[in-house]
Amino acid sequence: MSKRETVNWSSVFDCLSNDERRAVLDFLVDEDGQVTVDDVAGHLAVDSDDDAVHRARVQLHHIHLPKLNAAGLIVWSRDQGTVRETTLAYQLPVGAITTAPVTAARSNEPQQTGD
Repeated sequence: MSKRETVNWSSVFDCLSNDERRAVLDFLVDEDGQVTVDDVAGHLAVDSDDDAVHRARVQLHHIHLPKLNAAGLIVWSRDQGTVRETTLAYQLPVGAITTAPVTAARSNEPQQTGD
């Protein structure tokens, strides 16, 4: 009798709909292994100052890491303060976890409206 792994795709898609969570996954896949929550917070922080890193760490702890862990995309060890991607995260297409930066030229283009 085979044991089928089930994936809650609604949770996965919810995680992928958020820029910060995609950035976490992209960072973890690039690092190819286990990292600390502080490493991830430093990567996500808008500025490199201590306050920005602290804010990123708080958001990771209370919002992003619990959602990614529940979706089966990461393994988060609260006790050890470590995070690593799962096989599911590693198997996602690259385009699912990365976002193309909007260039200044494109951001100045007029928005098209549909008829």
